[in-house]
Amino acid sequence: MLNLAGREYDFGPVLFTVLGDCEHRRRSLPAGDAEAAAKLAEIARQKLDEIKLCYEEAGGTAGYWRELESEVLETALPQYARAAAAKTRLELASYGLWRQGDPLSRLVLGLAGLTVGGLIVKAPFIPIFEDAFAFVLAAAAFFYPEIKRLAYDWRYSRLLNRLIAQAERFQHRQLPYLSEAGLEAELDAVGGAAGGVPSPAAGVPAAAAGAPAAAQAQPAGARRTNLVPAPTSIFAPSETAASPSDDAPRPRAAEPTELTPTGPRPKAAERR
Repeated sequence: MLNLAGREYDFGPVLFTVLGDCEHRRRSLPAGDAEAAAKLAEIARQKLDEIKLCYEEAGGTAGYWRELESEVLETALPQYARAAAAKTRLELASYGLWRQGDPLSRLVLGLAGLTVGGLIVKAPFIPIFEDAFAFVLAAAAFFYPEIKRLAYDWRYSRLLNRLIAQAERFQHRQLPYLSEAGLEAELDAVGGAAGGVPSPAAGVPAAAAGAPAAAQAQPAGARRTNLVPAPTSIFAPSETAASPSDDAPRPRAAEPTELTPTGPRPKAAERR
């Protein structure tokens, strides 16, 4: 029940796709229940085979796909096949409408509705005193073919939507009861499927494979480089350079000189 390939492979979306394909071809199928069921099952299996190819490419497991096929072919499809055959027979019979709902039949129905509405308004024992009621009843009778078709189509659409909603709820109800062993089996199946894919690094030469492990384990980002200082570098002198000997003459430090003022000296009287 655990879907690891994506939400588009849940029970609801897959069943919606299968039923849409079956509904597209339903009108060309025989009206019998057995023949229609066999043809719809064949169409459903063909659509499931197409979806399965995409499902396997997405990394899905075989166990979940078996559950999905069982839900579509054994649970939802028989209910849909019976309703689809009845809907086909109803459409072939023009929904049981008189003269298939042509303009003449609509005109007759409208006049009949107007007559019945007028009688209802005039009847003293029916508490309807609005004259517009007769015209409303005539309009409803005129559009009776459309009203009947819409009612049958709405009921049929409700059935299809209910099948999809039930499949979704069934899948979600089973997820809390997934055991740890089942989860590990699903994950192992996904890992085994992923392990079967050849690695793009399979053709790397053996020399490249024997690179130091430290270089392979170096994290991505700014790389550290061990710079070796040059012997002539003024920041890091070479260790092999000859150190100055004690006998070599060393530069003498400059002796401090006394600073004398350059301006005129004060007179004696001014000093007193």
